[in-house]
Amino acid sequence: MDILKFPLRLLRRAKSKPQTYILQLPVEILLEIFEYLPPYSQLLVYQACRPLRTLVHQYFLAGKGNVLATLEDKLRYLTHLARSTPDRWVCAKCCKLHQTCKWDTPVYRGAYQLPACRDGIAYVPHDSECQTLSNVGYSASHRHIELTLKYSRLKSKKKKHRTHLQRLLAPHHFETQSPRSISVAEGILAQSSFYPKVVDGRYLLHTVRTYLGAETPVSPRSIKFLQICPHLHSLGGFCRWNNMGIDLDTVFNMAFSAPPNTPIFSSCPACGTDISIQFSPERAVVCAWQDVGPEATVYDPDWEAIVRRTKVVYHDAGSIRELFGQHEHNGEIF
Repeated sequence: MDILKFPLRLLRRAKSKPQTYILQLPVEILLEIFEYLPPYSQLLVYQACRPLRTLVHQYFLAGKGNVLATLEDKLRYLTHLARSTPDRWVCAKCCKLHQTCKWDTPVYRGAYQLPACRDGIAYVPHDSECQTLSNVGYSASHRHIELTLKYSRLKSKKKKHRTHLQRLLAPHHFETQSPRSISVAEGILAQSSFYPKVVDGRYLLHTVRTYLGAETPVSPRSIKFLQICPHLHSLGGFCRWNNMGIDLDTVFNMAFSAPPNTPIFSSCPACGTDISIQFSPERAVVCAWQDVGPEATVYDPDWEAIVRRTKVVYHDAGSIRELFGQHEHNGEIF
């Protein structure tokens, strides 16, 4: 049995029966168990009951001053504290638990839906704890991933929780047809479709970007700028500062040189992203499958790699696409 899970199992059993089984263990055994726990877990045990509070304080917390010395420890503590409370989410900006808003989704609809501390707003430093999964028209903050995974795990029967989960998992389509768009050439219509999904306790996002040649034939030059993840971008004049940048132009040229509508598959070597690209003179479709990670803090390696760019996570090419499964999307139909 995992020694870190043992006290939590005893505590869950204690809640269901009047007798507290964990207190029947000798103090020496309890101290050996608690010694393996990180500070934020010791604080959770500290809050369980008066005898454990006395034990943990006397042998582990007394004289240590601020036990949660780092922001990472504080956020982990709050995340564990909020695991069973669907009406709260952990804010990495002010390190507090905030009330949920049933209208708060990755589809930006207005400033009044943002938390008072402005967590998840655009234009923050690229390595900030408040960085979002940046997509034009669909900017998922960490709180959206946290609540989606929590709602899915808890399976709350309350209508407001089920409704919020439906909104968080709803597909979204965003059209960029401006004649002065910086993303596409003149005469090209563009649309992005987003399909979030929870699989095996992990948040996956399938993105379909479609480019139609309304007045101009589609070619690699028709897509003036495209960023799939922090490391995969085409014509990356905007991203040359990122020394991990990988130019997608080579993959685009391979897809354009192949027979029409032949998908060319690739993946990001630095984060959980798989891609496919297919071209024809009439239409180009760029698909991405991203694994944002499990229910955790902003210091989870998957989130850090794909959003904050402070870690590198490797995966088998095509494994995320396979994990997401078959999906009959129609978002590319204008």
